[in-house]
Amino acid sequence: MTGNVPGPPYRVAACASAGVFVLYVLTLAPTTAWWDTSEYIATGYILGIPHPPGNPLFVALARTWSLLLAPLGLSPAVRINLLAAATSAGASFFFYLAAHRTLVQLRGPGRAALMGAGVAVFLGASAFTVWSQSNANEKVYTVSLLIVAAVSWLVLRWRDLPVGDARGQRLLVASVYLMALGATNHLMSVLPAAAFVTVVAMTRARLLFQSAFVGRCVVAVVVGLSFNFFLPIRAEQRPVINEGDPLCDGFVEAAAAIYTNGATGCPALASSLRREQYAKPPVTRRMAPFTHQLHNFFQYFDWQWSRGMDPDEPVSPRRLPFTLLFLGLGLAGLWAAWERDRATGAYLIVLMGTLSFGLVFYLNFRYGYSLAPEITDLRAHEVRERDYFFIACFALWGVLAGLGLTRCWLWLA
Repeated sequence: MTGNVPGPPYRVAACASAGVFVLYVLTLAPTTAWWDTSEYIATGYILGIPHPPGNPLFVALARTWSLLLAPLGLSPAVRINLLAAATSAGASFFFYLAAHRTLVQLRGPGRAALMGAGVAVFLGASAFTVWSQSNANEKVYTVSLLIVAAVSWLVLRWRDLPVGDARGQRLLVASVYLMALGATNHLMSVLPAAAFVTVVAMTRARLLFQSAFVGRCVVAVVVGLSFNFFLPIRAEQRPVINEGDPLCDGFVEAAAAIYTNGATGCPALASSLRREQYAKPPVTRRMAPFTHQLHNFFQYFDWQWSRGMDPDEPVSPRRLPFTLLFLGLGLAGLWAAWERDRATGAYLIVLMGTLSFGLVFYLNFRYGYSLAPEITDLRAHEVRERDYFFIACFALWGVLAGLGLTRCWLWLA
């Protein structure tokens, strides 16, 4: 791709993002909620250290955000919940740009592309898991969702630049930096990596072997991961909430733990980064049959766009038509992207595969919380529903469904 795609509609994307933010604000939780919500609100408010791996980027963002909103007189819970709404709405900004780009390739610039991208963003933002995580800051995942969306847009924007454009490598290095920095929020942020390599290999494979480019990427990773030094530095100051107590005796052993993801170095920090306390087995030892884990994933997919129908039922035949409809629309959107640009289509296929089946394999969950009632040993089940791990998957699939819907409308028109 070179310069055939018109300039991105940043202002319209900002308006779409603002609309999503208003939607989340109107449904915002007025206080804390179940599970980890109170922990993350509290640690964000006091600059503490939550449970391993400590999520330093989230804590720093939440503290800064809380201070900025302090003059409004809002409670700490509302301030941090607004951070979830803002970061998720920010992801909609980048998803809008990406969706508009694909629709322009299908039909050319105009109202159809602008409106279709808006529909795509709304379907992604209103998915059950995305919406519920965006109006109560239960976890750190909306920050990672923002990073996944931003990286995706930067990669697609790079693909549209002419060969030799100086901005190109900067966009790619910025993507690598965002993934590394995002890893200090949650490892979900690095999930676009395989798709990133795929699109670069299909577009300009020689870049992956250029020492200057690789060197810049290495520096970006080193700088991004350095945010984890927050953990031992803050632990030394003894905050009231200091889970894992990741103290280190010196810089070298802290760096060893950070840059090996806990394989060596400072024991306390390494244990925290490895999430050692959870004693997760290797993925080769399945906690439940893989077929059941896939069933659990599709249970969560079934919730996304018709959860209000039989909301008390983990699996409902009444939701099935809507689930199949969105499955088909998403596949149509994926085909539309592939049809117009093979590299973009490959990026989306690899990214979606990573965010769905790849995560199912890697997370290796026990039997679903509300599935397999014949398994009466509660220790064999997850202690809660785990749909939030797939927030990026459902957001992206909603965007693809919007593309598919627009593609069908254009075909009928």
